Amino acid sequence: MSLLITSITLNTSQLQNMLVFYQIIGFQFTSTKVDKGSEMQRALHNGVEFTLYANKNVEASRVPSLQLGFKVTNLVETVEKIKAVPGAMCILDPTDMPDGFKAIVLDPDGHAIELIEI
Repeated sequence: MSLLITSITLNTSQLQNMLVFYQIIGFQFTSTKVDKGSEMQRALHNGVEFTLYANKNVEASRVPSLQLGFKVTNLVETVEKIKAVPGAMCILDPTDMPDGFKAIVLDPDGHAIELIEI
């Protein structure tokens, strides 16, 4: 049996801030209107579809309910740009760890994002 992740969708009430946050990480989104009047921003990366879905009824989490991990180039610069996004926060500054040079940030909805420098 094999398992491949094909898609990840995050519902958000802060679509624009989330869009900027994930663009800084490296996603390139295209906008899609949903027939129910909402909007989705989709990015395809290495065969995985990453979608931000606008939903006015979603509240930011006070405790991270989800953690994602991404490898990025220039970790320090990426974290500095992320800190400027409204609602985003750095909870572990770029640090040398046994498994690499990493940082942990919260996206505008409070999801924990582990960033490791390539």
